[in-house]
Amino acid sequence: MIEGITAGFILSLTLFPGTVWLAKVGVVGTKRQVLAVGLAFGLSQFLWLLVAIPGLMMMCAHLTLIRTGMHLFAGFVLMYMGLKFFRAKRVVALDDVDDLPSAWGLFRLAFNQALAMPMRLPAAMAILLATGVYINHEPSWAIVPSIIIGALIGTAWWWGQFTLLSMFFAKRVPQSITIKSLNKIRPFCACLNGFLALIAVLLGV
Repeated sequence: MIEGITAGFILSLTLFPGTVWLAKVGVVGTKRQVLAVGLAFGLSQFLWLLVAIPGLMMMCAHLTLIRTGMHLFAGFVLMYMGLKFFRAKRVVALDDVDDLPSAWGLFRLAFNQALAMPMRLPAAMAILLATGVYINHEPSWAIVPSIIIGALIGTAWWWGQFTLLSMFFAKRVPQSITIKSLNKIRPFCACLNGFLALIAVLLGV
């Protein structure tokens, strides 16, 4: 289960634009709108993991001949994500949002955008490989439920805490402090993805 928690937390952490958007909605929107955005991002990331966990299990169980290739590809995906974070723009403002749609409209917008990102499924599988989920455990259907429950906990952990922070503190904390905190996530994610890329490659050789 611990690997699922780790993967859910890290995958959610790497959706940095979503975290920034959640903070912006917290600054200019209502608590209901913030809750809608947080639920949308959390649900979208959990759905990707819901696909990635059994899919990767079957690949590890039946495609052992390409095990090294899978880990090398995972390393490439994670390194690519790390470089994207290094090149990502810094957050400069949180109150630069036009009129927001309704809470339901925000939920659909955030959910569709996060679910449509093409790199989320490869990223989910790469993070699972880097955590060694099917190296620490034999790839079988028996362990899939516990990993999925762990992924749900990890996803809810990240988006739950940021939803609460955005709901109750985004308007109270000076924007300069929030912006400074958000901008620390970006280089951290870059370094984290680079470290995970190294782990993924080492686990495959």
